Amino acid sequence: MALMPNPMLLYAVAGALVIGVASGYKVRDWQCDAAFAKALEKAEKLRVKKQEIVDDVSQTYEFERDQADVVATERTNTIREIYKTTPAVPVDCAAPDALRRLLEGSVRDANAAATGKPSVEVPNTPSPPNIFNRP
Repeated sequence: MALMPNPMLLYAVAGALVIGVASGYKVRDWQCDAAFAKALEKAEKLRVKKQEIVDDVSQTYEFERDQADVVATERTNTIREIYKTTPAVPVDCAAPDALRRLLEGSVRDANAAATGKPSVEVPNTPSPPNIFNRP
């Protein structure tokens, strides 16, 4: 004759088993959350280090750019002053064409830089011929 276990005992064992499995999953979930948080902290520290490097480079760039702007402005103003104060050259004593083109180009570049426009205009180049005779 086999012993018949009490149904309440079976329910209690099954409930304890379900609670144990659910608790195990919950603990595992907490461990995964902790590992994820640790990975996020590590990534944030790495981001901060990389941001410091980028900040240093950008600060150096801005300093150098400001220095270059000062030099360019000084050069532009010097060219303008020389060009303004130079008397007109008589026709019989004109400078060579190459020198004149160089001076005019420098004045054009200085004026363009002062106004913020490009110094050299790109000519309208024709498109290459259509070798396949297609429109």
